[in-house]
Amino acid sequence: MDINKIACVGAGLIGSDWTTLFSSKGYKVILQDINKDILDNAVNVIHTNLIFHEKNNLLRSGEVEEALKRIELTTSLEHAVSDADYIQESVFDDLDLKHRVFKEIDAAAQDHAIIASSASGLLMTDIQKAATRPGRCVMVHPILPAHLIPLVEIGGGPDTLPKSIEIAGNFMKKLGKTIVVLKKEVPGYIVNRLQAAVLREAMDLVDKGVATAEDIDNAFCKGCGIRDPFIGPFLRAHLAGDNIERFFENYDQSYRYRFESMVTWTCFPPSAIKAVVKDVNKMHMVVNKSIDELKAWRNDKLVKMLAMTNNKN
Repeated sequence: MDINKIACVGAGLIGSDWTTLFSSKGYKVILQDINKDILDNAVNVIHTNLIFHEKNNLLRSGEVEEALKRIELTTSLEHAVSDADYIQESVFDDLDLKHRVFKEIDAAAQDHAIIASSASGLLMTDIQKAATRPGRCVMVHPILPAHLIPLVEIGGGPDTLPKSIEIAGNFMKKLGKTIVVLKKEVPGYIVNRLQAAVLREAMDLVDKGVATAEDIDNAFCKGCGIRDPFIGPFLRAHLAGDNIERFFENYDQSYRYRFESMVTWTCFPPSAIKAVVKDVNKMHMVVNKSIDELKAWRNDKLVKMLAMTNNKN
């Protein structure tokens, strides 16, 4: 199926990132939000993103204004989706809200249109219950900042047609994305579950006084973070053991010792929150840079990292 017209529903951070990506790749996009102030702010965010792309040779000189011309703003959801081939929903991760929005999209969209959700943890099984044509409902989860990070997680619910997942996946590949397709549904998908596991352990280390938040961030960035853009946990284990079978034979006991001392709590303990907030607010980068400055610094680093990781083969 050819995808020519795109609608982005929800103009927050994720919706703005998607619109940046689509417009920078030459697609006409209608960006919708019920709040005009949010739409106006989104234009500024998208403009800043596009200028960043141009500065880093992700767009040719002079293409920023052309990309902006491909974006239409509206507060009408029906207008946004009625002529779209692909619809990317990016409203807040609240199931009741998703249901209301999906019901409206489903009623107004063309029969062939793919309805993709940027949900970060909800299951498509639950989301697609609001649609009368659930076969075209797909989970397409980006990693922030979505206009830069190449990975996209794709999955569906029991009523999602395999063809819909295929169409969404092929479209993401056309945009230059790397896709991973979930074989089964699980809350948080892949990336957010891995991030949650790391965050839980990091918070516990701060709460127990093992190290400061800044030292833990440094340990992550200058330790496994330096190595892991090129290898994941399984290739890392394969190399550590000289093969994956030997890794489990040689490291079973040492990992068991670590696992036994690691936390398993399922909500943020107040003491851990207090300790982390106190530490983070004292971090050198936090004290000396605003949120916008930190995001700009992060994006500069990301572009350099992507240039290296894209050449890993």
